[in-house]
Amino acid sequence: MFFFREDEFQQLTRFLNHSSARAMAVYGKRRTGKTRLLTEFIQTKPGGFTFLYFQCTSYDYHACLTDFLSVARNLFPNETYLSSMPSFKEAISLLTKTHPDHFCIIIDEFPFLAKKNENAPVEFQWIIDHGLGSAKLILSGSNLSFMKKQIGSREAPLYGRFDEIMEVRPFSYQQVLSLFPSGEDAMKVYSMTGGVAQYVMFFLDYSSIQQATSSLFFSPDGRLIREAPNMLLQELRDPTTYEQILRALGGSDKTIPQIAKQSGLDSKGLSPYLSRLQELCLVAPVDNPLSPEKRKQRFRIIDALFRFHYTFIEPNMSMINSLREKACDYILDHQYQEFIGVTYEDIVRDSCFQYALDHRLPFMPRSLGKWWGPVHKDNTWQESEVDIIAYDDHHLLAGECKYRTKSIGLKELDDLKLKASFIPAGGRELFYLLASRSGFTEDVKLVQDSHLILIDSV
Repeated sequence: MFFFREDEFQQLTRFLNHSSARAMAVYGKRRTGKTRLLTEFIQTKPGGFTFLYFQCTSYDYHACLTDFLSVARNLFPNETYLSSMPSFKEAISLLTKTHPDHFCIIIDEFPFLAKKNENAPVEFQWIIDHGLGSAKLILSGSNLSFMKKQIGSREAPLYGRFDEIMEVRPFSYQQVLSLFPSGEDAMKVYSMTGGVAQYVMFFLDYSSIQQATSSLFFSPDGRLIREAPNMLLQELRDPTTYEQILRALGGSDKTIPQIAKQSGLDSKGLSPYLSRLQELCLVAPVDNPLSPEKRKQRFRIIDALFRFHYTFIEPNMSMINSLREKACDYILDHQYQEFIGVTYEDIVRDSCFQYALDHRLPFMPRSLGKWWGPVHKDNTWQESEVDIIAYDDHHLLAGECKYRTKSIGLKELDDLKLKASFIPAGGRELFYLLASRSGFTEDVKLVQDSHLILIDSV
């Protein structure tokens, strides 16, 4: 099954049909379906193009070149010059001269070729500039830090060479929701997969989300039980310290001192590791933009699969190895609802721009984030937080999200208003948002307040 890639197909078609466009970059995190996207697109035979699709599987330049020439010979068996070529430069130049019209070369997992061959990006810079003629070239890759550098860094050889750039993103929550019979099932799947296409498809193979979760994550032979650490091994020479940090973070936001304390690492040496995890799009700082205390910055795991693994799997491997799937019910206790609640909060926060377009919010936010800080409550000062803040120069929205079976009542509204009163709003007009999986009590629904927004579906 192949879902939700109509926009990507349109962009690929636009690239092929543009007479002056020569090169395109396609990138995205692993398992999002880049290869499937490209191969499915080829099958549609767009515009009468001939495609030479090649996937790099080796770090060795000459092994990649040999495999590329083999694919080319299968496509063009009468091209005798393809039996031996000294470089991609010569091979692609001759191919594009021999087949100048409606010809597209796709090199998938290009970072494999370039990672240990520093001259490869320079070689492909020359190919794009001088060796394509009227042919097209698509370079695709899952190594996000490498691809983003080639696309966005002025020092990179391929900077400015791409006429089209496509990031293949995971499915949105709304897309995942369309694949499952209930919102609760979709929320669980999205919380564990982040919408990554291959992982979502795995869940469709089972009769229930419970069975899928126990089989995929809690069987020692499950397809996803080692996925996160295996992906680290593909990106890092020695993932040991990174795993300590990820396990310390787990499913919650933490400051550097908290990470250091829980991991046993020196807080002064954490910054380069956190920076690398941010490059890999696994960890990100949590934004508290209206707080003056920037030194209390928090970090969190933003990749859903990694957050699930280092919250529930990695700390419980002994139990899983012993009890296998039976461990699932013991490990996914009340903390699992809190884990899903964070995903629900993220979905609502990310939907604020769309809420504004739909006129559910009275202004278009310029920035989104969270807020935490001291709140005076019950005759004492205590650290508290607000799940969502969204603001522009004149308005501020403070929001709370509750993913639970009980309806939100006036107590939650009063608590939100109290905490919001301690946010340094800078004179902005204050609005309140309550988001609830299970709706609201009648007394909340009857509140007559134009500054209150209620969200009971996402």
